[in-house]
Amino acid sequence: METEKKKRLLCICIFVLTICTVGIFVACGSKDKIKTDVIIEAGSPITLEAFFDTVPDNAVFLTDVSGIDTTIPAVYQIKIGYGKKEADVIVRIEDHTGPTGQAVPMTLYLNWKVPEASDCVAYLYDLSGIAKIEYQEGAPVFTAGGEYSVPVLVTDVYGNSTVIQVPFTVIDDHTAPVIAGAHDLELEGNPEGMDFFAGVTVTDDYDPEPAIKIDDSLVDYTTAGTYTLTYKAIDKAGNIGTALVNLTVKFPADASPSSGGSNGDYDGDGDPYAIARKVMANLYGSNDVETARNIFNWVHNTLWFRLLSGTRTYERAAYRGFTKHNGDCYVYYACCKMLLDIAGIENMRVDRYPRYNGNIHYWLLVKLNGEWYHCDATEGYNDHPGIWFMCTDDQINDRYHQFNGSLYPMRAGGSKDYLPSPTPTETPTPTPIESPTPSVDPSASVSPTPTATVTTAPVDTSTPTPTATVTSAPEDTTTPAPTADPTITQAPETTTDPGTDP
Repeated sequence: METEKKKRLLCICIFVLTICTVGIFVACGSKDKIKTDVIIEAGSPITLEAFFDTVPDNAVFLTDVSGIDTTIPAVYQIKIGYGKKEADVIVRIEDHTGPTGQAVPMTLYLNWKVPEASDCVAYLYDLSGIAKIEYQEGAPVFTAGGEYSVPVLVTDVYGNSTVIQVPFTVIDDHTAPVIAGAHDLELEGNPEGMDFFAGVTVTDDYDPEPAIKIDDSLVDYTTAGTYTLTYKAIDKAGNIGTALVNLTVKFPADASPSSGGSNGDYDGDGDPYAIARKVMANLYGSNDVETARNIFNWVHNTLWFRLLSGTRTYERAAYRGFTKHNGDCYVYYACCKMLLDIAGIENMRVDRYPRYNGNIHYWLLVKLNGEWYHCDATEGYNDHPGIWFMCTDDQINDRYHQFNGSLYPMRAGGSKDYLPSPTPTETPTPTPIESPTPSVDPSASVSPTPTATVTTAPVDTSTPTPTATVTSAPEDTTTPAPTADPTITQAPETTTDPGTDP
């Protein structure tokens, strides 16, 4: 019996010892097992933890990885030592992270054109760059006022996308502004000295600053009589409120009517610079871009479009705009230019070429942020009720703004010899490629990588040149160059499209 017990005890000990030995062997084997092909997310550091489930105490990089820029997707071949072993491994730096950004809350009226998707997001960031910004479900179409959340899809050059929910406040406004204080007027003498807006105010249910203008097309300032003068107030939704008053034109008994021209001419011989300086005092912003935008907003919102005849002179046209608040494109141009000159912002006139239906048109090139942009405050085009501001050649390309680009300095986003086509052309948007996927076999990788020359790496201590295959590399401490891979797809170029605000 005693012998039997001893045999059982011996068997148990042998069994336990065997289990422990196997466990130690398996543990040691697992600890020494190295991953020879790993993926590092772009922007992350290269560490030994990426190559082992449990990093051996004696594991070291035999290749200097400190100089590898992990913000740029690429493939590298490096060497790792652990104990008495060495291993050649592949490091794939890949970008699988979508862009980051913030939503820009939008407020618009129901009859407005929706903004570009790029205007709805800001503070965008991505290591590889932004390739495309678009409405995820297509440009929204609103049929009623209210609060909406619109998804905007932002995609980087490697196909990674992020959806940003943009809050939209849509206003359904059909109520015209209300004009108060309009009253009958009497004029004796020069109409340029009369303040038509004294005591006149305008309010609106939504728009805090509706524009108010006068229509004096029925008034003949050279003939005594009583005429109808129309005040028109316009809110941002396009609703127009009117108020009619009588304007009585009188002349002293010993004076004859002025022969300085009719109301349909560029009449006026006062000092436009004095008026412009007073206007400009309230238009300065924190920088040139903000100041210029204030100028074009003021001219667009203050002047009423009206075709004129007569000889055009810059000062007379500006004077008419500042005093009568109406005129044609030359008056809009002259007022903007005079205000820009006073603000010290470099600008120049642009003439339409060729003429459209025999008519010429004028607008401005304005130098902002070191580049020339098209700016036009003129209203009167039914298919574009806003203003053109900081536009590139492509963005202002329509039948109203054809021009000979060789006559002007190089514009932002354009070229010196650029001549727009008669109709707008859409700017192509780069299409992102499919997101890269990891592969154990380096030759089958689809990871984007910079283009490299396929050569065999020499055995020396200098920075190795790219190689087309994974081979044993000599021990060194230099930073490796990216490894070429003939199956790697080159990422598309990032294109930027400077934002506009028409």
